Amino acid sequence: MIRHRVLIVVVACSVAWTFATLSAASMGAEAPPATDGRFEHPRLYFSSDDAAAVAHRRQAAGGGAIWQNLLASADWCREQPPRTEWIPTLAEDPQYENLYDRFYAAMHDAAIVETLAFASALHFEDDDPYFAAAKSQLLAAADVWRHESENPPDAGKAYAVLRVVKSIAVGYDLLYDRLSESERAQVRDSIVPVLRAYFQFFQDPSVAGAGYNKHHGSVDAAPLGVAALALLGDVPEADAWLQMATEKHTGYLLTEALTPSGTNDQSSNFWASTLMYRIQFMDALRRVTGRDLFAEFPRSLPGQMALAAVAGPHPARFDANEPNRSVLFGPNYGQLNYWSPVLVFLAREQRRPIYQYLAAWDETLGTVQRTRFVTPTRKEELLFGYGPYAFLWYDPDIPAEVEPDLPRAFLFPEPAVNEAYLRESFEPGAIAVAMLKGSLVVHAGGRATFVDLTSASDVNKPPEPVEELLVSDDGRRAAIRCVGPKAQDVSEQWVELHRPGVLKVERHTSNPVRWWQMDQPRQEANSFVWPDGVRLQVEVGEIAQVDVHGYVESPVHFGGMKFADPCPHEYQTVEVKPIDGVVKLFIRRP
Repeated sequence: MIRHRVLIVVVACSVAWTFATLSAASMGAEAPPATDGRFEHPRLYFSSDDAAAVAHRRQAAGGGAIWQNLLASADWCREQPPRTEWIPTLAEDPQYENLYDRFYAAMHDAAIVETLAFASALHFEDDDPYFAAAKSQLLAAADVWRHESENPPDAGKAYAVLRVVKSIAVGYDLLYDRLSESERAQVRDSIVPVLRAYFQFFQDPSVAGAGYNKHHGSVDAAPLGVAALALLGDVPEADAWLQMATEKHTGYLLTEALTPSGTNDQSSNFWASTLMYRIQFMDALRRVTGRDLFAEFPRSLPGQMALAAVAGPHPARFDANEPNRSVLFGPNYGQLNYWSPVLVFLAREQRRPIYQYLAAWDETLGTVQRTRFVTPTRKEELLFGYGPYAFLWYDPDIPAEVEPDLPRAFLFPEPAVNEAYLRESFEPGAIAVAMLKGSLVVHAGGRATFVDLTSASDVNKPPEPVEELLVSDDGRRAAIRCVGPKAQDVSEQWVELHRPGVLKVERHTSNPVRWWQMDQPRQEANSFVWPDGVRLQVEVGEIAQVDVHGYVESPVHFGGMKFADPCPHEYQTVEVKPIDGVVKLFIRRP
């Protein structure tokens, strides 16, 4: 999520760059068009030449389901009134409400503009019921967000403004042939001054360089590049904007924005969003110019985090947007419905059935993601509009299946990350375990059965790494050994996964062990039992307290602002006192 005054990652424009005509090296990628100086629209993610491939995708079993989800979201989007009022930046914003009003408004409009434009353009020769709404939302967004050209750029604004400007540029590309020249000019006159202002801002040495936040840098640079690609041939300055965006990626973002182990050093959820924006830019760059950064940077799409952290299916229910429902240590907005479009692209680009398989666990694949984040006064709703990309990137020739000999134990050892994962298998309902700086989450039967009540998952207050974190796996038995965290008076922890179906947790501490668990299991003596037979048993320790309303999960900003959460969750909590300094738990699934 956005944080106030986060510095962006930028590189000053310094070396002349010319388009290279490279073939698409990755299997499954469409060949790029010729770049003889003539750029037709749409061109970013498909063209009229792709009509047959799109029709095939719509008729395929998996692609058809994604298409229907996309259309359902487009139906919802066309019922939303276009925004008419720009939200100015307030000088005094002690709880960051204005910051989030503007951020959520930008994401809301971006999702609606792109979803409707894609739904309209992808109909090709079919009857298109979405064009009128798509044009209306595009032109309204252009009129509202043109005011950002008069709003001095800064790092906090860039995180939101460039994303909505990119979406307006995508809508321009998709609807270009059906817009009048005056309507095209209306869009260009809106976004070109904004892009011009941020291009100048990114050349300021005080904000240029690789030392700033890599996640924000990725989310800023990619939209700049996508917008530039949409405007090539229409706006002379677009060449320089594209050069800057490309140099940001090749100069440091593709090598430094993620850790060597393949995740983000603040949150695994930033792994997903970094890849989402990276892919949107690099996929469009390859199609429009032929330059293939995927081939130039073969390690730029690490997928190990998804193999580790995707724990179960994501239901098509709004109330399933809850932390740890389908992604371990994922926040309520960062579950599989947030990650799945990235997995679809990884499946296509790397020809990996396992990513297709995990993406298919998301019943909402293709939809607009509506979150539980709503600002308290203006009621601005945070949306993510990645559904159309899932449809475009879906390759029906990639089977959705578990590959043989996949790893089932994972370690992300960088001190800032300090995470370990174990999984029983890749079957739905299997046991999956995550440890983050000594804090533990266990998934079994498709829900979280143990979530430590600690602050280890708060990216705004990252704890120190533990003294030692080791992982082993011989196939039948996998284990995590953890020394610490000392701040919670934990000397040692052992987590042992015995395949199939048994997990042992041993914690040496003088403090009570407290956790919350999903779906309100019934208590039977020293055990908690779920309807499907999953059982958590306290083997050593004294159950001191059980509270069915013990943990209320509802978004609150670290500055104190309470969001207008339409669906807060209550969970059962358990407190167990150690006996002789030890707590032992067994978790079994039938």
